[in-house]
Amino acid sequence: MPNSCKEFVISENVKNISRFVNGENYYTNLEDRFNIPWRINIKKMSGNFEFYLRCEKEECENRKWSIETEYTLKLVSHNGKSLKKNSKDTFEKFTGHGWSKCISWKDLESDYLVDDSIVVEAHVKIINSLDSPCTETGVQKTFLLRHTVQNVSSIKEGGIYTTKVETHYNILWEMNIERKEGFFGFYLQCEKKHFDSKNWSIELEYALTLKSSNGQRLSFTASRTFNEPASYGYDKFIRWDDMERKYAINDSIIIEARVKIIKMTGFEERPAVGRLSGTLIPVGDREYSMEEWMELAFGC
Repeated sequence: MPNSCKEFVISENVKNISRFVNGENYYTNLEDRFNIPWRINIKKMSGNFEFYLRCEKEECENRKWSIETEYTLKLVSHNGKSLKKNSKDTFEKFTGHGWSKCISWKDLESDYLVDDSIVVEAHVKIINSLDSPCTETGVQKTFLLRHTVQNVSSIKEGGIYTTKVETHYNILWEMNIERKEGFFGFYLQCEKKHFDSKNWSIELEYALTLKSSNGQRLSFTASRTFNEPASYGYDKFIRWDDMERKYAINDSIIIEARVKIIKMTGFEERPAVGRLSGTLIPVGDREYSMEEWMELAFGC
């Protein structure tokens, strides 16, 4: 099919606008158009209504893709009033492009809300698309954390759910989700400890993804540098009730963290240590061999 024919429209009636809090995002469901998943994202931020088109084509380690588009974002009121903006952008990775200051939130509520709802539309034309083998050289340090959370409704307000710790590149990692103030928070956590005076840092890119067993998913990407045990992510990933309604099937969800390590410092190889068979070190209520203790303490 010629690229000139690749046009589509996404439209949704968004309700309960008045309950939005600062920093809150709302996402329409994924819709496949020409084998590419798209959605609309709106956000309340610093007194403004933000409006974006998002392409959520999943990354493949050995391929690189880009999609050149022309599109119109349109805010429509049920009273007939509308506001629109035309743009041209190229989408790469998990990318959102659009209107960071579409309208003030005050004007949105006074001029566009009818029955506490608005209509958002994206009229999109794909100009060109590329999907080719990645030309990056060298071995990339990447890994995936994946976990199914069962009985998600049992997590009460203020509760935190933590996945099992996994070791990747001699570093301990885990994922956390939190139910706080009506939102689903989602975080990647590094458990690397400081056992001596040596400084260390891990520069990385990561994508946090919430999935349902029926194929719906929601992803956020970010870049961070860890230099101490810490967790980074999103306090307001999605409203908790929207998560349960859109993603929880049989009371379970799937969470993923896809991580790409860009640079590591302070992780030089330690001198080889001979095996000290028979030596046991008590820690808490159990004993560790010297080899186990060295791995636990220094991640080596």
